[in-house]
Amino acid sequence: MAKASCNCGQLSVVVVGEPVRVSVCHCYACQKRTGSAFGVQARYPLSAVTFNGSSRAYQRIGDDGGKIKFKFCPDCGSTLWFTMNVMSDVVAIPLGNFAGENGSDFSLPTPNTSVYQTRCHDWVRLDGIDDVYD
Repeated sequence: MAKASCNCGQLSVVVVGEPVRVSVCHCYACQKRTGSAFGVQARYPLSAVTFNGSSRAYQRIGDDGGKIKFKFCPDCGSTLWFTMNVMSDVVAIPLGNFAGENGSDFSLPTPNTSVYQTRCHDWVRLDGIDDVYD
């Protein structure tokens, strides 16, 4: 079991079990959402996630036409999870939201998948990536 939360702690999720996938995304929307060079998220089955607190939603259309719904804290603005209509039984949680919540023995899962690799900045080097999608 692991907990993830927003910056102010009002919104949180608890997950049970291991993620079904941990991925790095280099798309422009993830770069804007994170304010970084890429986003990193762990995907869990919806049945393994418990949601706590109040959230607001922002929905956008992905490059392939799919709908992505981002849930964020109305108080601090942190995006805590997102869902995709093409994978309605999966919840994606940005890895940074687990930071500081689970004690010093908690280790964030290593990403093994990279998507939108063509938009990856030249200076980014990641180890352990098995699957790459452009």
